[in-house]
Amino acid sequence: MSKLLSPCHPSPCHPYIALTIFFMFAVILFCGHEDADAADLVSGRYLSASGTTLVLSLSIHNPSPANLIVEQYLSPGNKIASTSPQAKKVDATQCKVKWLFRHTRSGNITLSIQLKKPLKGQANTMVRYRDPNSGTFTELRISP
Repeated sequence: MSKLLSPCHPSPCHPYIALTIFFMFAVILFCGHEDADAADLVSGRYLSASGTTLVLSLSIHNPSPANLIVEQYLSPGNKIASTSPQAKKVDATQCKVKWLFRHTRSGNITLSIQLKKPLKGQANTMVRYRDPNSGTFTELRISP
């Protein structure tokens, strides 16, 4: 005959179940906080990185950094026709575009570069900012 255990009967796996539930609760509690870490204040991804148009989307989270420096690096040989928003500096010889955003707020920024010919080689972005709470300087690299 098989022995049936009642819900009140202790089982050897009860301590493991309780411990597992405790750790799951702790993970949910700590992962659900609203303030972002310094590395999470800004995130980004390429929406397009081929053809003649490069589009980069940046998400700025709370607390937002006061200033944001965005540098777009292209492989040599690419010719930049225009940028949106207008870049602070375009170095045609180095194939580098630089934007400076002051007094940023949480939300999204979309950056685009229009090339004269389809992209040759690669595109990479470096985003730099300082955490408003800790003063930690962060560099974020974004690649397609």
